[in-house]
Amino acid sequence: MSSEMISLYEGVLLLAGLIGVYIRMNNEVAKLKNRVYTLEQSKSEVTKLLKELSADIQEIKLLLARKQIDS
Repeated sequence: MSSEMISLYEGVLLLAGLIGVYIRMNNEVAKLKNRVYTLEQSKSEVTKLLKELSADIQEIKLLLARKQIDS
């Protein structure tokens, strides 16, 4: 009877451990998803700023070319 009790005790501990690992992994996955979302948002903002910067540089090039033609 004591070996059955130990087996039941071990089974309960194993089940509790598995549930704990599952919850921890779920939390880690949620954190990683949040980080990916944040990085994607940052990438979008950086891309937008780079496009604006490129357009401004092109405008400066045109202005410099016009000034050189007028001189």
